Amino acid sequence: MNYMEEVQMGCCGWLWNSWLCLGLGILPISVGILTAATFAISYSIAVVLKHVAAGFPYISDTGTEPPESCIFGQLLNITAMLVAATVYVRYKQVLEYNHRPEDSGLLLLNKFSAWLGMFIALGMSLVANFQESSVIIVHVVGAFMCFGCGIIYGFLQTAMSYKMYPHQNSLAVCRVRLIILVFATLCFITTIVAGGLAARDYHGTDIEKWLPQDGGFVPHVVSTAAEWGMSICFILFFFTYIREFQKITMEAQIRLFTDVLSLPCDLERSIGSEEVIPT
Repeated sequence: MNYMEEVQMGCCGWLWNSWLCLGLGILPISVGILTAATFAISYSIAVVLKHVAAGFPYISDTGTEPPESCIFGQLLNITAMLVAATVYVRYKQVLEYNHRPEDSGLLLLNKFSAWLGMFIALGMSLVANFQESSVIIVHVVGAFMCFGCGIIYGFLQTAMSYKMYPHQNSLAVCRVRLIILVFATLCFITTIVAGGLAARDYHGTDIEKWLPQDGGFVPHVVSTAAEWGMSICFILFFFTYIREFQKITMEAQIRLFTDVLSLPCDLERSIGSEEVIPT
């Protein structure tokens, strides 16, 4: 084997190991893939069964009628759980890397953004379990929690990324996250404004099958397309965590407390001893 072959095999081995050893990078990957699969499957079934018009329906419209509503709800609930896990790992990552006194502001942002991230997961669960055709108010609240809190969470994480540059992430990652969030914000505003204009001009009978003759069709398509674009932006944002999460491993410790059943009268001796079992 000559020198060039060794170099080539070394590079291929590095790339293979880099992506094979995903570590906790599997979390943001799972969030992106499962979210895309949820939307694609529910959309396909809804179009085939003629529950929605082909084109750009609202994402929620594709998960309103059974059987696609069952698939939509189940997969989105799993995705919400994975989002919560990803948010928690990100919180612990920032907490672990920043211990200096001057990092107090960063840690405060980290805690606040973690709570926002949990509201994202809760919003996704509400969207999944309360269809717009059944409990529209709860569904809309969940959607605003998911997308609204998601944008604020993203900007906070981007600001934190700039503060942690160059020790924890590259400048390119910061810029990519910022660009994604700017597009997501524009899509969010477009969805709301165009959706309001479309609703004002609508005079059809089945809002889930919005046809050109129903009025407000153009702003409706703009609104729905922006919503799909916003969802793609959130998927891409979570994908930016992959490389950082590949460097992270988490482990649990099982702690057994003995002598906890000592006599109540002997409180000082009833504290017990602690035994740590490595996992």
